[in-house]
Amino acid sequence: MIKVYNQSMQLIAYLENAFGIGYEERNNSIWTASFSLPADDHKTSECQPLRFAEIFDGDERVDLFRIVPKQTQRSMDGKTITYSCEHVLATLLDDILFQYHQIGGAGIPTGDVIAYILSKQSMPRWQLGTCDFSAEYAYNYENANLLSALWAVTEPLDGEYQWTWDTTTTPWT
Repeated sequence: MIKVYNQSMQLIAYLENAFGIGYEERNNSIWTASFSLPADDHKTSECQPLRFAEIFDGDERVDLFRIVPKQTQRSMDGKTITYSCEHVLATLLDDILFQYHQIGGAGIPTGDVIAYILSKQSMPRWQLGTCDFSAEYAYNYENANLLSALWAVTEPLDGEYQWTWDTTTTPWT
């Protein structure tokens, strides 16, 4: 089953007839997913671009995705519509650090840099949870989207790292 939410995270539909559900989870990357509906299912009208889809694999929740604009496909026989989705982490692509920003350095740990980046969201969907790094690197950004700014935070770090998140409550962490 798939649940569809509007931009305010209000549940608007259960997609009981969804099939062909697939997803790809890649470490430290934006996950992708897809699902199909019969073209004559009246709930296809609820699967609008940029709405959120909570995807399940059986009884297990995979995560929260958003429907990607212009990547909806109708089958050759016209009987099936397939929707492509990206993980809601991609909402951070929607905002830009316009002009020049310098953050970090002596006395400003990694978590504060992440919090600064997240504070630039036009719609505050994400908040910082726990950051296991306390390095004090300086970062410079110019006209960068928030997601690429976050990915850049990890570039100078020594050792392995993993971005984790929780999208079961809002704001997402």
